Amino acid sequence: MADGRNGKRPNILSSAVAEMLVQLKIFLNTRVGFILVQLLRIGLGLLFVYASLDKIWHPGLFAKAISNYRLLPLPLLQLSAIILPWLELTCGVALILNRYHRAANLLIASLLLIFILAILSAMARGLDFNCGCFGLSGEESNIGLWKIAQNMGLLLSSIILEFRFRDESQGA
Repeated sequence: MADGRNGKRPNILSSAVAEMLVQLKIFLNTRVGFILVQLLRIGLGLLFVYASLDKIWHPGLFAKAISNYRLLPLPLLQLSAIILPWLELTCGVALILNRYHRAANLLIASLLLIFILAILSAMARGLDFNCGCFGLSGEESNIGLWKIAQNMGLLLSSIILEFRFRDESQGA
């Protein structure tokens, strides 16, 4: 069934997504939406602060956790084990304090995307180990679909925050 303009069918999926985004924008501009955004911002910030602490206190164990993914050469592995926890801490604090929140949120979203890709890569190669995400004691769950789902949920939270932050910076 053509739409009459160019002989192509209307894209129902893109129309549905566009409508969802409009509804999300309307919701985020309500009082409840504002409260949700604040809870997401503070919650994501606290989560990243918490995730950073054990890694900061035990950089050697964190380097071992990173090495399990078999993605980085030794010099980058050691550098990552030192910088990544401090980046998580800084971004988490920035979100909590609502300072430089757009930059912090963009970095967190980038980290989450990297984490998802690293887990997928390890799973595709048949590796099975503790991810090292929130603790280095070995009590945390191993990599797998559940870890990907967790990171996707956090990434979705970050996207919602960016959606709202962008509107704030544009004066909406």
